Amino acid sequence: MIKHKYYDKYKRDERSRTFYKSREWKQARQVILQRDNHLCQVCLKVNKITPADMVHHIIELKDDWEKRLNEDNLVSLCNACHNKVHGIKEPKKVSKKIKVVKG
Repeated sequence: MIKHKYYDKYKRDERSRTFYKSREWKQARQVILQRDNHLCQVCLKVNKITPADMVHHIIELKDDWEKRLNEDNLVSLCNACHNKVHGIKEPKKVSKKIKVVKG
């Protein structure tokens, strides 16, 4: 959580920061969590049931702003899988970066 706050404050641009606080994002996030039954879709592919903590943009905002609310570009992930996607090492564990592909 601390790393996320640091990223949000110092690395994320103002446009993205505003978007993630918007009503449209909060509504889209809830739709995706419901669509994915509040389960991490990466864990599910390996038959592991893990609650989803967040909704991830497969193609990041900085790479294609127009896909920010596209349901095909959004997937529910647990914190551990989200960190792996972004190459963030988990404490006491070295994790491999994973690629999220919808479908």
